[in-house]
Amino acid sequence: MISSTLYDVAIVGGGLAGAAAVIALKQSGFSIVWIRPKMESIEYKVGESLAPAANPILAELGLSYLLDTPEHRSSNTTFSAWGQEALVERNSVIHLEGAGHIVNRAKLEMDLYSLATEESDLVIESKLKEISERNGNWLIPADSEEQNTVADKPVSTRFAIDASGRTQALGKILSKQNVTKLKTDDHLVCAYAFLKQRPNSEVLATPATLIESTKNGWWYASLLSNGDLSVNFYTDPDLMPRGVTNELDVWRALLDQTTHIAHWIDDAEFEVNSEPELTSAATRWLTPAAGIAKKAGWMAIGDAAASFDPLSAHGMTTAFWAAAQSQKIVASYLANDYSALQKYTDAVKKGRRNYLLQRNSMYSHEKRFRNNTFWKRRL
Repeated sequence: MISSTLYDVAIVGGGLAGAAAVIALKQSGFSIVWIRPKMESIEYKVGESLAPAANPILAELGLSYLLDTPEHRSSNTTFSAWGQEALVERNSVIHLEGAGHIVNRAKLEMDLYSLATEESDLVIESKLKEISERNGNWLIPADSEEQNTVADKPVSTRFAIDASGRTQALGKILSKQNVTKLKTDDHLVCAYAFLKQRPNSEVLATPATLIESTKNGWWYASLLSNGDLSVNFYTDPDLMPRGVTNELDVWRALLDQTTHIAHWIDDAEFEVNSEPELTSAATRWLTPAAGIAKKAGWMAIGDAAASFDPLSAHGMTTAFWAAAQSQKIVASYLANDYSALQKYTDAVKKGRRNYLLQRNSMYSHEKRFRNNTFWKRRL
C-alpha cells in the first residue's frame, strides 16, 4: 500500500466556517488539507445578517477588513412586528460591539474561500465519502476522479474538523460508528427571494431590517447594500403552501398575508416577478460536538456542530467563533492535552441549551396566533 502524506489538520467543508478555520489554523502554523466542493459563483446567498458579536471575533482573526467593501453595510436599525401589530424599533447603539452587518453572503464566502485556498497546503475538491482512524491519525483515501487538486496517495491527518454545514459529512460517518448522535429539534424551512426595484424607480429604500410574524410562520426582510431586498418566509414543511416555488401567484398571495413587509415592497416599488427558492432552516446538532474517535481527535464547527433557527441570528457568528477556538483546541490536542477539546464540547452544549431557552422564550411572546398550528408547536 502507498504510504499516506501526514498533515496536522483536515478541514471538511467549504463555507464560512471551513474557510475561517483554515485561515485561523494557518495563522498558528499548522499544515492543512482542505476538503471542499468547488465554489460556484452566484450573485446571492441566503443568510446575510451578521450579529454585532461577530465584530471582535473577526478582529481577532484579522478579517474585519473584509466587511469594508461596498457589498456589505452596517445594520443600524431593525424593526419588528412580533407579539404586536405595531412596529418596534431596535437600534445598534445598544450593542457594546457596535453595529452588526447586512452582508452579501456570496461575496463574503468567496473572499474567505480565496484566502483559505491560498493558505491551504493541499486542497481536495471532493465530497468526503470515507475517513477512518489508523494509529491515532485520520486516513482519507485518494479519490482522483473527483479531485481537481489531485492527491496521488492517501492523506493522513492528526486531527479532523467537520465544517460541512447541515450536510454534517464527518458527523454522519461518526454517527454510524456510534461516536456521536445526530439530533433534530424542528424541521423549519425557508422560502426566500431577492427583489429588485422597478426600472428607473426614484424611491430610495430605507436601509433596514424588518421581522414580522403571521399566523403560519414569520417573515424577515432586509435591504442589501446594492438596493435589492432580501425576503424570507419561515414555516414548517407541511405548512408551506403547495406550488410556492413554481407558481408566482402562490408566492404573491403569501406575501399579501403580511402587513408591513407587503407595504414596504409596494411603497419602495420592489417587483415580485419570480418564485422563491426553498432551503432548510431546521434546528439540529451533533452530540457531542467534539471528541476522540478511537484514538483520533475531531471537532465540528458552525452548522455541522449546531444549526440554529435564523430568528437567533447566531449562525455566522457561531461559525467564526468556533473557527477562532480551533487554534487552541488543535494546539492543545497535538500536545496530548485534551482539556481544551472538552471545554469546547461543554461550551457548545451550554450554548445550545441557552439558545433553546431563548428561542422558546421569543416564540412565547407571540400570543396573537397561539391557536394556529405553527405557534402551537412552539408553545
